[in-house]
Amino acid sequence: MTIGELLKCGAETLHGAGIENYSGEVRDIIMHLTGYSASELFMHNSDEADPAVSQKFSDMIRKRCTHYPLQYILGETCFMGYTFKCRENVLIPRYDTENLVAAAAESISSNESLQVLDMCTGTGCIGISFYLERQKKGVRDRVTLADISDDAIAAATENRKLFGESCIDDIEIVKTDLFSELGGREYDVLLSNPPYIPTEECDKLETDVRDYEPRLALDGDIDGLSFYRRIISEMGEYLKSGAHIYMEIGYDQYEGVRKLMEDAGYVDISLIKDLSGLDRVVSCRKRINE
Repeated sequence: MTIGELLKCGAETLHGAGIENYSGEVRDIIMHLTGYSASELFMHNSDEADPAVSQKFSDMIRKRCTHYPLQYILGETCFMGYTFKCRENVLIPRYDTENLVAAAAESISSNESLQVLDMCTGTGCIGISFYLERQKKGVRDRVTLADISDDAIAAATENRKLFGESCIDDIEIVKTDLFSELGGREYDVLLSNPPYIPTEECDKLETDVRDYEPRLALDGDIDGLSFYRRIISEMGEYLKSGAHIYMEIGYDQYEGVRKLMEDAGYVDISLIKDLSGLDRVVSCRKRINE
């Protein structure tokens, strides 16, 4: 069977299983297995597929038909232009979350090394990407990736190794229930994508998410705001004067999170929308000590 025939057969199979982006996912699988770029794939369309590739391809297609997430099947995904390893029981990085990293990296202009906390880090994609974006500007921050999940800690540790010695030297990983194991540290920047989906809505999520991604990283309690309450009420003593805070939010949660920040005394509260025009990130600052 040629590579082109594999693509056609795989696309038809995924389409029949109700996979929305069936043609794109089939290309992703083939590129992953062959190492070809999109243009190279086109050039090799008529080549006979290696039998080992054909077998692995069939196995992956069969698994994807159960709506098992493609990122878990491939073991990786792209975020902010970087490739991060993915594993079961750890939230899959999403394109929407790039808004948080981009907003923070663009608006924080300091050329000094900053202390950065990525709370509820998961794969580590937020904190590591922020570090790498700042490193492009010649700045090496000190970053802490924090999570309560053993699987997330393992994933973040694996991803930290992917980007060189500076990442290993400058990024630490801490298993902690929010701030409980952070001691007396103080940070210049806090980044967080906490669980924010209301409990009732978790059961209505698409199959790929509901059945396979960790509930721990999704469920924000009855109104979805439980983790914002905890983080905002506790973060003050771990933040330096004037510290920057960036949090991803659900499309209808800005007013709730804004009020929590305002009531806790934070200033410069603002909303960042995503490319679809939906509320996506809320930012604020800790009041500067006078």
